[in-house]
Amino acid sequence: METAWIVLLGIIQGATEFLPVSSSGHLALGQLILTHVGAELTLLPKPLLLEVLLHLATLCAVLVVYRRSVLSATRGIGRGARALATGKLGAAMREDSDVNLGVAVVVGVIPTAVIGLLMRETAELISRSTLGIGCCFLGCACLIFATRFWPGGERRLTWKIAALVSIVQGIAVLPGISRSGVTIATGLALGLNREEATRFSFLLSVPTIVAAAAIEMDFGMVMENNHSSAYMLSALTAFLVGLAALIWLIRLVRRGQLWFFSPYLALLGICILFFV
Repeated sequence: METAWIVLLGIIQGATEFLPVSSSGHLALGQLILTHVGAELTLLPKPLLLEVLLHLATLCAVLVVYRRSVLSATRGIGRGARALATGKLGAAMREDSDVNLGVAVVVGVIPTAVIGLLMRETAELISRSTLGIGCCFLGCACLIFATRFWPGGERRLTWKIAALVSIVQGIAVLPGISRSGVTIATGLALGLNREEATRFSFLLSVPTIVAAAAIEMDFGMVMENNHSSAYMLSALTAFLVGLAALIWLIRLVRRGQLWFFSPYLALLGICILFFV
């Protein structure tokens, strides 16, 4: 039975990681509900272990869909480092789109890392509070609804835009705040077109998830509990469901329909506040 609950959380993660509905909020809510009905998730040696593992699984979906952009950013980081050493980074960013993208990703990592670490304990406290989760869902609903009036523009991605998007991503460590939703919304508000706002949002998630995994993950603890098959099955489920969700989200953003998710978030937040 415990294996079934773990796989269920994998389905939740895969379906909500990319759709702007907050995977962390749904996972936290799911664990609160399962605890309420008496399901003891004893497979979790520490609270964030399964969540990080499932994030790694959905990260693989990002690498599949955006593999070319990931390679471009990786090449750009290398070229940018060489340009920085010769004092020509500014010119390289203007002339080489790979360098510009690589620098934007590197710059974007820093605010997220700082804010994420500072808000880590707050996020864990909120994950155990229906009041906190409900309020976060409502706040996220408002921001995503605003994208109905933000069609985006044709501004070029810059390190300043990357830093602002990264700050918002750091705040999205709070359960109930959709990382993909608020970062795409911020990119649109800052003038990026829909394609670029979506692409940068998910590229920025790659180093963020890897760093979180390095901090939180303890694979030894996973294997020692003799339930590694449940974790692997859950991860595979999250990857497959997440891949389908990511492809669908990209199509929705292209059509300017990101705001469609705001009524669901608002309704969910209200239900959590009054009925959970």
